[in-house]
Amino acid sequence: MSFEQLQTAFALSSRLIESKTFHDLNLALINILMEIDSIDDVSSYEILGKRSTDSTQAEPLIRKFPLSLDENFKDEYQSAVRYLYREGSAGVERHIIDGVPFICIYVNKDEPPEKLVLIKGEVSDFEYEIIKGLASIYEHQINLFDVKERDLLTKLHNRQTFVTTLEQVIDFYRNNPQSELSSFLAILDIDHFKQINDKFGHMQGDEVLIHFSNLMRKSFRHTDFLFRFGGEEFVAIVNQTNELAAIALLDSFRLRVQEFSFPSGNITVSIGMTELNPNTPIPTMIEVADEALYSAKRNGRNRIETMKRTTKQTFDSDIELF
Repeated sequence: MSFEQLQTAFALSSRLIESKTFHDLNLALINILMEIDSIDDVSSYEILGKRSTDSTQAEPLIRKFPLSLDENFKDEYQSAVRYLYREGSAGVERHIIDGVPFICIYVNKDEPPEKLVLIKGEVSDFEYEIIKGLASIYEHQINLFDVKERDLLTKLHNRQTFVTTLEQVIDFYRNNPQSELSSFLAILDIDHFKQINDKFGHMQGDEVLIHFSNLMRKSFRHTDFLFRFGGEEFVAIVNQTNELAAIALLDSFRLRVQEFSFPSGNITVSIGMTELNPNTPIPTMIEVADEALYSAKRNGRNRIETMKRTTKQTFDSDIELF
């Protein structure tokens, strides 16, 4: 390796190490890889699923990492990702899938949530070595961010990550005031969860939380952001849509929960929703969504209530959330 090549390798590595969040890390890696002329496209995925030798095992849950809120919801590489889930190995590998050359960076294989970066294109040997070096740093950073940003039980992002993500969503609308679509904050609470813990024990309660979080992953789009807020409370940021469509998506999830066979029997979920407004302090929007949730509880549970900011008093945006 020449001195110039060594300098390039160090410069690229530092761009990954400077990332402060998992979101920033993914963007940095994708941007670096797209600077390589021979690479046509890069996509990043999160995969959850229990592996088994049984050929009838359920399909894995695959969520694509969104590059922006207004990204096209369709993903042309789903079949390739499913193939790599079955046939790929941990680390960096070259693959030809349906005649198309790919490079796969597979991190945390067999340790959900697995991470897969799919690179479309045919690179030189030197570029391949660069990718392998970046993948090593990426894996190390992923493991650090997973500890910091994810809920240990459900593997959803945690409450602290929610605040950072919500700020990024708000920034998107501040920078795109002409957007005709909006994002919506929904707080979801499992009804009578304490009774489940009291009757069946905390292990069964944990199973309910895991199944519930997996239903969220299956039900929402890859551009929606999902979090465990704490206890039996979860949050979804439903992006780039209108109010009726957001309610329809949440109600579809509500029905899916109602019809699912949980280990402890049937459960239901109450949901409070509000529209995000870049001119409203974040604590106010959280309070409004929370008030909508309690309205759903008061009005019989297993329902969705919406509320707008005008029904709540605005307070100082400098108040600490946690």
